[in-house]
Amino acid sequence: MISKILVPIDGSPLSKKATQKAVELAGQLDATIVITHIMDQKNIEPYAEQEKNAQDIIKEMVDYVMSEDVAVESMLLFGSPEYDIEKVARKSEADMVVLATHGFGLKSKLLGSFSNAVVKYVKLPIVLIKE
Repeated sequence: MISKILVPIDGSPLSKKATQKAVELAGQLDATIVITHIMDQKNIEPYAEQEKNAQDIIKEMVDYVMSEDVAVESMLLFGSPEYDIEKVARKSEADMVVLATHGFGLKSKLLGSFSNAVVKYVKLPIVLIKE
């Protein structure tokens, strides 16, 4: 039974599309969505600015999920997205992952490798959302 759906987000339009798909699935499965953002420790942006941007991204998606009457949790972490996603999946007790296959700009390259890491390391059903 699927009761929690993990949705890693980066603020891109495609990650919003992944959140919309997760909302659709959660409605069908009566599941909770776990919105998560992993702030990349390799990012040269100052930590406080990075954290503020991440919180804004998470708030937007949490507000959207709540507006759809779906239960939602959120997680914000600092680390390596490619390597920490498996820990996030375990910590959140997720049963499924809904994931955008790429983001925008430089993040496009990072999220491409991120998608590969999720598929490789997370041993859960995964729904990939492409453009």
